[in-house]
Amino acid sequence: MNKGDWRKCLICGNSKDVIKRIPDNSIDFIFTDPPYNIGKHSTGNIPLPGRSPMNNDVAKWDWEDFHPEEWAEEFIRILKPTGNLFIFTSYNQIGKWYDCLDHRFDTTNFMIWHKTNPAPKIFKAGFLNSCEMIFTCWNKKHTWNFLSQREMHNFYESPICMRPERLSSPKHPAQKPIALLKKIITIASNEGDIIFDPFMGVGSTGIAAMQLGRKFIGVEIENDYFSAAKKRIEEEMNKTTEEFLDFVRDNTAVPYKEDIVGNSLITLLSNSSIDKDESFHKISSVLPDDNDGVSLKPLLKWAGGKEKELKYIIPNIPSEIKNYYEPFVGGGSVFLSVKRAECYYVNDFSSELISLYRNISETNIDFFRYSQAIDEAWNKVDIFFSKHSSLIELYKRFRQNGVSAETLKERIKKFVEDTKQQQLDILEVFADLDTTKFLSEINKNLFRKMLRMKDLELKKGLLSEEDVSENIRTAMKSALYMYFRSLYNDNKKIKEDSTLHCALFLFIRNYCYSGMFRYNDKGDFNVPYGGMGYNKKNMEKKLSYYRSEALLQRLSKAKIYNLDFEDFLRLNNPGKDDFVFLDPPYDSEFSTYAKNEFSKADQERLANFMIRECKAKWMLVIKNTDFIFNLYNKNGINIRTFDKQYNVSFMNRNNRKTMHLLITNY
Repeated sequence: MNKGDWRKCLICGNSKDVIKRIPDNSIDFIFTDPPYNIGKHSTGNIPLPGRSPMNNDVAKWDWEDFHPEEWAEEFIRILKPTGNLFIFTSYNQIGKWYDCLDHRFDTTNFMIWHKTNPAPKIFKAGFLNSCEMIFTCWNKKHTWNFLSQREMHNFYESPICMRPERLSSPKHPAQKPIALLKKIITIASNEGDIIFDPFMGVGSTGIAAMQLGRKFIGVEIENDYFSAAKKRIEEEMNKTTEEFLDFVRDNTAVPYKEDIVGNSLITLLSNSSIDKDESFHKISSVLPDDNDGVSLKPLLKWAGGKEKELKYIIPNIPSEIKNYYEPFVGGGSVFLSVKRAECYYVNDFSSELISLYRNISETNIDFFRYSQAIDEAWNKVDIFFSKHSSLIELYKRFRQNGVSAETLKERIKKFVEDTKQQQLDILEVFADLDTTKFLSEINKNLFRKMLRMKDLELKKGLLSEEDVSENIRTAMKSALYMYFRSLYNDNKKIKEDSTLHCALFLFIRNYCYSGMFRYNDKGDFNVPYGGMGYNKKNMEKKLSYYRSEALLQRLSKAKIYNLDFEDFLRLNNPGKDDFVFLDPPYDSEFSTYAKNEFSKADQERLANFMIRECKAKWMLVIKNTDFIFNLYNKNGINIRTFDKQYNVSFMNRNNRKTMHLLITNY
């Protein structure tokens, strides 16, 4: 199907699921109005005697938690390098969007929509809710259609959406006027561009896009709003005489199925052409097939994990495989996505990682008991924190210079002493171990966090009540993380209990910053706590997944090894009907994973074995360097490329976007 043959794709479903099936770099303009989390800060809609309440732009979803950091990565992934990202937001969320996106774009800014007829405040007790913010992001060479300096003001003034444009049934409290949306779409996109709105509501952005000759993809989870949006957008399209193919998935009558919607989007958006470039060419992105309806996820986040690259890897694997081999299994993204093999042979040189695989595969009762106890301790921190709002009040006094830093330090020390037993109750299962480290970390973390908070407020203004609370909670969570990290690193008794050590390994890998590896010169793991965004995480779902029938069935078909890659391959000797997937450490100065160095000599050893001795078909995925390219640029070896976006660039060791090679001997 030609990309130019469609104009709209309307999807009734959870946009968090849908967005994962949209290919990389395929959207020209993301323009959306997500929840504001404003319910707790608002008086709500205004009750009026004898009539319906006056709308104050507060909806039921504004009372639910919405976390921008959960959306930022996918927005960046699907947006074209020349695309724009505009997000309606509010004062309590704009800082969170800024933290997620500012460092990922060349420019971030904001617009103000001034509503000339906002809901009144009858008691004149504060400002009117007359302004909404629009957070904006773009890179160099983006689309920008200003005709004059006058148009370039980041301020737009208009009435709120009124009848007859505003719907009465269903009534959407945040419906935006089409004139405002058209103004912004005109500036930030071109005719024929694809506009994406993952929170479509009643479809106003889609109508504006249609009227301006743009293509539109909209997602809405509420059936009533989706039906209204579908009707409005179809009526808008019927005003034209051209015939277009449309792809509409309506789950008001039929349950939403991600694969059908996903395939439609792939048909619409994927570029199937191959651009040849001398000795290698680019591959298009295609989504992986499923596991008979069951999605098997990686066991844990692992450096260099290939979950996001499955759309390149799976379609290029041979259609028929007898046995599957993976010498560098890591978190298992590919191993758990390939369903066609009779038997699986997986290996990794990290003994801790393989211990995790074996404990899960064997459903080790002690491993799950320890892991659940650790998770319970993690949740108990929240209970402890909820009982001690005095910490927040103490910080407020410090913020207002009511107490000095020295007095603050003494009062935190006294608080820790007074609540010692409550803190030790958090570590109930670990009572026979040294718990003084935990008390020490609480003392130290609370003091340091409050000093940093005050310093930040002096530079950037006061934190909200919610942010103050979450910062102090982060100090408490970090203290427990540091305690468990110290046990993992130092305690001989724990190291003698390999099962408990494995449970601590799992905890640390889930809560350390961005799942990174890093060990100091003493061999101790030294990555800090992931921070505020990790406070609400827990391991309940992960532990449930580890006991799931689908995962255990796959692991029952696997033989698990902890060997050097060459020893593993020579021992099992893959044959001509088998397949080997290779995801070795990259050729870089940062090639030490889990205390195991992988040198250039190891890269050469791997290339020599695979090219000269391996009888099976094999695929290798690795970052492109001259050294790697020259190792595999041989007769009979095919090299293709794709771009990878890194979530984290640690100490500038990774370019955030870099070319990767997909190398095969078939």
